Amino acid sequence: MQFRGVISLFLLALPGACAATQAPGSGSRESGQSQLMGETFAGKNKCNPDNHERPFVIEWDATDMSSFETLAKRDVVVVRYEGCTLRILDGCRDDSVPGAYGAYRPVSWTGGSLERVEIGTEADLYAKLPLGVASLSGRVAGGEHFRMEYFVAGTRNATRPGVYRAEIADNPGCEGATHFVYSMNLGAFALGSASERELSAGGSLYGFGAGGTQKRTAKADKQGGDLASCKSDSATEIDSCKLPIRLTLRPIEPGDSPDHANRRAPDTSGSLNAAGKVAETVEMSAEARERYQAAQDKLRAGDGKGCLSELDKHDELDPKHPSNEPTSGLDPVRPKCLMLSGQCDAGKALARKYLEHKSSGRYPNLDSEVESVVGEFCRGKMSPRDELLTSLHVLAQGLVQDGTSAAACAKAYDRAKQLYKVVKPKNDQDRPIAGSDKGMHHWAATCAARAGDCKTALRLFKDGFRSTPAYERLKTPQDRDAYIRTGFRNGIGNIVGKCTD
Repeated sequence: MQFRGVISLFLLALPGACAATQAPGSGSRESGQSQLMGETFAGKNKCNPDNHERPFVIEWDATDMSSFETLAKRDVVVVRYEGCTLRILDGCRDDSVPGAYGAYRPVSWTGGSLERVEIGTEADLYAKLPLGVASLSGRVAGGEHFRMEYFVAGTRNATRPGVYRAEIADNPGCEGATHFVYSMNLGAFALGSASERELSAGGSLYGFGAGGTQKRTAKADKQGGDLASCKSDSATEIDSCKLPIRLTLRPIEPGDSPDHANRRAPDTSGSLNAAGKVAETVEMSAEARERYQAAQDKLRAGDGKGCLSELDKHDELDPKHPSNEPTSGLDPVRPKCLMLSGQCDAGKALARKYLEHKSSGRYPNLDSEVESVVGEFCRGKMSPRDELLTSLHVLAQGLVQDGTSAAACAKAYDRAKQLYKVVKPKNDQDRPIAGSDKGMHHWAATCAARAGDCKTALRLFKDGFRSTPAYERLKTPQDRDAYIRTGFRNGIGNIVGKCTD
């Protein structure tokens, strides 16, 4: 989802935090008092991002939160962070190469505990919520007290420690970038007004840990997730206790990264380095092994370029087992990293070298073996055949398991239909190309049905079914529609367990 402009958010940090509130696509809503405060040295200092690179984010509505999480599933999130304004640069990515500037590792879940931030005076407000002055100063001056409670259930960290200016210089969507989100704390929070008696009574004001059974004693003015659902032993299973609530930002590094030149080079012999899972018989230093394991983590996270960077560092540390030699005792992982980084042809060439070395006649069709990983890993610029393989892979994955969005199913189906006009099977044994066009609509419909989008699933099923002889034999539109719906319900709905109505 595109959400250019400033996301509606409120930034908090401890100590000396600041906050910003702007609606997507709108101008600033700062009050005159807030603006005057920002003109003072103290105000500018409080709103200096250098002083608070771990802001809390609150007031995200469901749409903004979903948009941020969608971006973070695919790429490191780059932002423009100036004063007390944070703007997500959703265009600062490479649409053809997921994870081009990095990605995020899986969540590291923690035990967690309830934390509190209390505001009882205007001094507290300026120190902890300076841009809350516009909306809260009158209430605080009138005697109201505020508390924010939050629970951190886990953390997601980026796969790389830095993003460099030269890496993003050629991308117009990165204009104005100042920071990237290195990590995010997941959990839930609530902020609201409370009396001194409530504040001194102890316990949670907003039902933390009560599982929704305890009546809350204070009403939250703002909240994200549901504190009542947060328990350290079940946070991983509770969607309402794993929302991003706090970000760790790092400035964009000046200049070029040490290995950027190699990572952006064209497909040459230098870019065909091989590396991969360390065989048990290969001895290496602890640091070299750590680099290899980091490369594997980045491969799993979809960060192909980060994976290549770690493998290059491994090679420097362990020159006796260079990753560009299939005879080094390493298994192939780097071919996949090359493919993920947008170097599909380089990855294929390297994978073939490994197979040639290890085959000993076991792989009579090396091209077919190489193509078996193309669909899963190739990104960026590809030949029409390779692009068709990637589209078919999306549909095949969605056919057998959940996790693929209905939009991705439809996009892969539509693209595959176009590519079949120019890509022809080499022969009748050319799998998976030969014959796949006849069953794509079933794959696509099942894929969308698994995602819970029955309308899209039925549309895709209809689209492919219209070209079948059975459809042509039916004479009336009513008969055709009834036949399609029955086939869809029996052939898709009953199998998936969804879309049966």
